Amino acid sequence: MDWVLGHGLGSVPKMIIVKRLSGGTGEWGVYHASLGNTKALYLNGNSASSTETAFWNSTSPTSSVFSVGTANDTNGSGSTYIAYAFADVQGYSKVSGSYTGNGNADGSFIYTGFKPALILIKQTNATGSWYMWDNKRDTFNPYQRYISPNNANAEYTSSERWLDSLSNGFKWRNTETAMNGSGSSYIFMAFAEAPLVGSNNIPCTAR
Repeated sequence: MDWVLGHGLGSVPKMIIVKRLSGGTGEWGVYHASLGNTKALYLNGNSASSTETAFWNSTSPTSSVFSVGTANDTNGSGSTYIAYAFADVQGYSKVSGSYTGNGNADGSFIYTGFKPALILIKQTNATGSWYMWDNKRDTFNPYQRYISPNNANAEYTSSERWLDSLSNGFKWRNTETAMNGSGSSYIFMAFAEAPLVGSNNIPCTAR
């Protein structure tokens, strides 16, 4: 049956990841606000977003609850699950992010409102892996080292998948379809290097 669950964030989740723990096998189902409540992705897969009305019961999350339908990956009878819910927090996290690639080496600039310490992206209109960069393995621009959550591979180092982490967002320095294909659609989640917001509610972005 359909189910409504509290998430405890106090604000509307923009990304939710659900994993089945018992009662059968299951994928890592992902809800993202930019895709809407009838679509899903798989954190452990590379497929494009698909229509999955039974995942989230075609219902958007609220500031107190989120919904799941009858899909085994989110609400199988007698199974137990874990859910991770993320919201946008000014100066700290940008979870609802989406952008369109330009296919240019002077790539798209994506605004976050802070300097990102960690960036996770996924192409949504076609097959493509998830990719993650952070400021611990690359301590200066351009970021070249990345990992792929849906693959078992070790860390990659690539001269073709560079990005710059800037004071208020990040900018691609490549033409790779996986992250900056011309006209392609992507989602992202980013967390701040220095999550500080002043008394005027403006994030501190200077270094």
